Amino acid sequence: MTHKYKALGLAMTAMFAFGAIAAQGAPASPLTVNSGLSKLFITGTNHGFSTHTFTAEPGLHATCTHALYKSSATPTSGAINEITLTPEYTGCSAFGFATAHVKHNGCTYTLTTPTKLKAGEVTWGKEQIHVVCPEGKKIEITPTSFGVSPCTGFIGSQTPTAGHLVARNLANEFELTDEMTVEGITYTSTNSACGKNNNTAKFVGNTSATCYSNEGHITKTSCRFS
Repeated sequence: MTHKYKALGLAMTAMFAFGAIAAQGAPASPLTVNSGLSKLFITGTNHGFSTHTFTAEPGLHATCTHALYKSSATPTSGAINEITLTPEYTGCSAFGFATAHVKHNGCTYTLTTPTKLKAGEVTWGKEQIHVVCPEGKKIEITPTSFGVSPCTGFIGSQTPTAGHLVARNLANEFELTDEMTVEGITYTSTNSACGKNNNTAKFVGNTSATCYSNEGHITKTSCRFS
């Protein structure tokens, strides 16, 4: 995840989230990979899906045609309870006419142990979706028209107050799909053109994710919700 943002996840899924948050303990693990694999790398994209949308009402409405989420090395002993993703958004627009620039500034989306697990599908509730930013940093969304920027919106570290992310296995053993709707995102802006301070925002975005066994995100590896 413009956030939108894990959540813009969150700017927005993803918006994921992609600091660090401790994983919550659980008797079952949501994601399993090939036995013997020590590290997992994930790339998520909205290619083939709808745009990712971030909305602060009243205020900024931004959409991005390209969303990319990449994980750094995720340690695994055959099972994974926490996933952290760094978002990148391009092809963004705001207010229906302005170009929008989204900077993640080191912020990530982190998904901790999901609320519900069933065969081939998991659901992360609002308590398991987090935006995590380095100290003093926030996700920035800046609309620009004819070289002039009227305002900038900001999304800092937080756990949204509503929404969920549902992920499912695809027929291909290397790929997953997810659908995210995250609401209650705390949002601030430089002035009312982007919406009032301490407003709440919503992020919506669908992605597909591919699992890899190497840092270059080249060699695919099996990953499944069991």
